[in-house]
Amino acid sequence: MNRSSSKIHLRLPLIYFLLNACCLSVNGFVTVQSQRLSTITLDRCTSTTLVSPSPTKRLQSSQLESIIDASDTWGNVAGLTGAAVAGQTLGARTKIGKLLGPPVSAMAISFVLASIGVLSPGGTAASKFLQLLCLQLATPLILLGADLRGCVSRCGPLLVSFFYASAATVLACLVGWPLCRSMLCKALGRDGLIIAAALLAKNVGGGLNYVAVTQALGASPHAVAAGLCVDNIFALVYFPITNALSSGLPDLESDLPENTVKKTEETNDESITLQKTTIVLFLSSVLLSLSERVGGKSAALPLCSVATVLFTSLAPNSWMGPLRETSEMLGTSFLYLFFATAGAPGIRLAETVKASVIPLGIFLTLLYTIHGLILAGLNQFWGRSNGQLCRQRLLVASSAAIGGPATSVALAKANSWKSLEVPSVLVGNIGYAIASFIGLAYYSIFR
Repeated sequence: MNRSSSKIHLRLPLIYFLLNACCLSVNGFVTVQSQRLSTITLDRCTSTTLVSPSPTKRLQSSQLESIIDASDTWGNVAGLTGAAVAGQTLGARTKIGKLLGPPVSAMAISFVLASIGVLSPGGTAASKFLQLLCLQLATPLILLGADLRGCVSRCGPLLVSFFYASAATVLACLVGWPLCRSMLCKALGRDGLIIAAALLAKNVGGGLNYVAVTQALGASPHAVAAGLCVDNIFALVYFPITNALSSGLPDLESDLPENTVKKTEETNDESITLQKTTIVLFLSSVLLSLSERVGGKSAALPLCSVATVLFTSLAPNSWMGPLRETSEMLGTSFLYLFFATAGAPGIRLAETVKASVIPLGIFLTLLYTIHGLILAGLNQFWGRSNGQLCRQRLLVASSAAIGGPATSVALAKANSWKSLEVPSVLVGNIGYAIASFIGLAYYSIFR
């Protein structure tokens, strides 16, 4: 089965699972709570308390009526999954979408839908439940899809380049927080440090690590979405610069032992089947359950990351190889849905972005500038004598840190750097595995 047909066959069971899971869970939640005839308090992770409205609030809410009512669980889930689908389509087929990327396109679409009154402004219980579900499942699924076995030997010199790129991001954030602390705290309160830590994690690993850190530390949904919006503005500048600097550079000698690429292709069965889908969902649920039992809700995702990395490293490759494509596809789908729910607050989100865009912009200016200057200096002074610091490897390593394995392998393929294609995916997956813990450690230092 080819990749395009696999995506088509996967879409219906995925949406069917999401609709049933969200509908049953949210309806059950509301039914039980309504019997108490009192204040409805959602889980701490949603950071929202629903109280019986006063007459004044009823009048205000009547002025903010939406086409899809807040109590319409199926309608809200359909709207958000539709935004995820539209974001993926725009991200693949339009110039603006390609600049934003599918996840941010999905967030922008749901933001517009909530702002113009199609979805209920401020988010709903259904969107918050879907957000939590997608975040928790995306973490183990994406890591189950990462082939971390023997990464050190298979990455070659690119692993050292990635270490320098990650260290440059960490150093930039260590400089940035003391300079931006007062501004970020004034704009975001206690969420200021959390978002700074999450941005560090994102620019070592990827979006998965950003949402994992914010969930573990309890950031508000508005602050989470504001950080993503501002960071992606900077990404729109970073990636074109990276592409321009890489243009015309030749491929390097292979970083890999002979037939590593061939073995990788042979051990990974890319077909996606119903059995594989149910297996990876079962494994993810088990890992999440065990992690929450050990560390509680706040530490569940970091512990789940450790447990998943250990499991994928120790389990026989004959077991994990055929499951990787399915895990990656499902995990990415849940990540897209998470970004769609991040835009669900609508115009309220715009107020948060407006208040925090300057301090976040200054922090990210320092992050991207220091990151780039360090790598440029390494290449300038030691690039000719040290192959690990040549421009091709540093650009791919930087792209893996800032954008994750998808952007790094895209850069390698765009420039026909075949020797860096497999290593770029591997170092990007290493970033996924370690970035959340780097972000949490950063938060602990400055807390």
